[in-house]
Amino acid sequence: MNTSPTYTAFLSRDRLITAPLPEVLSEVKRHLDAATQALPILIFDDQTGQPVDFNFQGSLAQVLARGLPTERPPPRQPETQKVKLLARHWEWLHAQPSGPSATLRRLVDAARKAEAGQERARHATDATSRFLTVMAGDQAGLEEVQRALYTKNRQRFEALLFDGDWPEGISAHALYLAQAAFGGEAE
Repeated sequence: MNTSPTYTAFLSRDRLITAPLPEVLSEVKRHLDAATQALPILIFDDQTGQPVDFNFQGSLAQVLARGLPTERPPPRQPETQKVKLLARHWEWLHAQPSGPSATLRRLVDAARKAEAGQERARHATDATSRFLTVMAGDQAGLEEVQRALYTKNRQRFEALLFDGDWPEGISAHALYLAQAAFGGEAE
């Protein structure tokens, strides 16, 4: 899986770049500085499928300084939280060799790991759908493409994207975003 978050810039319906944010901002700034008129550029956060706005005024260094997300401190964890369980659950927890707290942490971690693939697939499906709604909202067959996405019918999804008259950049990027929705990783 790609470890650093990616963003994608489109010039009209053509994909310019998919890369980490500094590279995308640099490429978009280069295009904007070279243009003699306003350009229809949209930048998407590939993790959410949402368009994001950036201020491209000033030098590239200023754009990068404004565009990079600031590090936020992790949320403060509460000192204690109460867990309500039935008596039989408490009896079982107390009988575990590592004790109730360690056993609960282990069970939660195991459940999170087991559900990680499903959660990743759901996020990829939602991000792909959001992207398609923005970039292909007026495209014939959008509902069928999204239906194939949500029913996890990869073959139909790809056929609808690439066999019709969809712009290649949009089709290719939708497939890129949808990889985890179909059980794969974004390439």
